[in-house]
Amino acid sequence: MTQLEIFFQEIKESKKIKKTTPKVICKKYGVVKRGWKVIEAINKLLEKYELTSNPDFENAYYYGEIEIAPKSRPPKLAASGEVKRPKYADAIPRLSLLRAANINNLVEEEGCCGLISVKKETTLTEATTIMLRYNFSQLPILSGNRDVVGLISWKSIGTALSLGKNCETVFDCKEDVEVLSIDEPIFKAMNVILAKEVILVRDKKNTISGIVTATDLGEQFLKLSEPFLIIEQIENLVRRLLDGKLTFDDIKKVLDLSKHDKEIHSLADLNFGHYVRIMENPELYAKLGLRIDRVILQKMLQETRIIRNDVMHFKPEEIEQKDLDALRQVLNFLTTIINTI
Repeated sequence: MTQLEIFFQEIKESKKIKKTTPKVICKKYGVVKRGWKVIEAINKLLEKYELTSNPDFENAYYYGEIEIAPKSRPPKLAASGEVKRPKYADAIPRLSLLRAANINNLVEEEGCCGLISVKKETTLTEATTIMLRYNFSQLPILSGNRDVVGLISWKSIGTALSLGKNCETVFDCKEDVEVLSIDEPIFKAMNVILAKEVILVRDKKNTISGIVTATDLGEQFLKLSEPFLIIEQIENLVRRLLDGKLTFDDIKKVLDLSKHDKEIHSLADLNFGHYVRIMENPELYAKLGLRIDRVILQKMLQETRIIRNDVMHFKPEEIEQKDLDALRQVLNFLTTIINTI
């Protein structure tokens, strides 16, 4: 049994709820992030040990708290007598994936101080001092950790003062703020965030768990989009290396084109795995006229193919830094080759 199976078995036998995080689950399983294969495998293990995850393992924030609990009743059987198939990854990116939306959940994991807020009676001097200290543009005004009074920002302060208001407390110069559920789809929330510049996030415990700004949104999309952009550039550069060097008969020597659903008319109709196969063939590689070691180049492209296949499946976490560095290295390498031929 793996560490994760032992962990799940202990929960099942104890019949008690266990609080943990997706990061801990991944570590016990022997991986560092949730790919679609990992999500599928862990969901099957949850079914095997008759456990549930709340929130769902695949959708919860990586560092956020989840509860693993025994099911109240045995899993339902299908007509065939087999256990009902487990759920798979939610294909919709949600606010729960953003670090800023889960800031209160990072207290234990990262030693974070949690969401910083003020009360409505907090003096303006104290609030602006906090904003300057942490380089914040705004602060939520809360009553407890659930009730939202409003938001104070440099913009709201400036507006209030320009209108001649006497701002002694944050309540005197507050503005309204939109509150969205942590399960809100990111693409749906985007319009609200861009229009309002900032929103507060309410988690499944009905507490305010984070604050998301347009900057947070931009940073997240950069992390998620950069690998796709690099992979597209790599594919284009590989096609340029092959373009005009090989005939259709050459390609058929290493690829069984009869197995493909679509007709192959040009290099653009091939996938990245096909390019790797072509590079593996010494005879075809010689036709490219490259003074680059074939084995080294083929190995680089094979590693890129593996990363590419992983990236093309939606995952809650952004690409690992080592994989991103590897893609950047291949892109720079191919760019240098193209610029010298």
